[in-house]
Amino acid sequence: MPLSIDLTQNESYWLLQLTGELDYVECASFRMNIDRILKSNPPSTILDLSSIEYLDSSGLGLLLGLSKEYGVRGGRLVLVTNEVVDSILSLTRLNGIFSTTASVNEALVVLGEVPA
Repeated sequence: MPLSIDLTQNESYWLLQLTGELDYVECASFRMNIDRILKSNPPSTILDLSSIEYLDSSGLGLLLGLSKEYGVRGGRLVLVTNEVVDSILSLTRLNGIFSTTASVNEALVVLGEVPA
């Protein structure tokens, strides 16, 4: 299934909702969105991967690159995951690298956008 990306921009955070497969073929369009985020430098980004059906090493590499860039810039990145993404993060032992939540609402709480 092709990757679909929906972007919502707020003053204090951006929300990217991805649907479909984040694989080698789809990474180019996702990379353009990452570049746009990094150029605009929002303080926080929520990357909603809860509708991702497949994630390969190319997609994982892009996520790692985005996480590294946010770390360098002092921003915050929160991933909203599902079982597929959680399994891959756990299998690759990268689950400790990312801040993850089960929903966008939980991610907003982590970022301090809504009270807990």
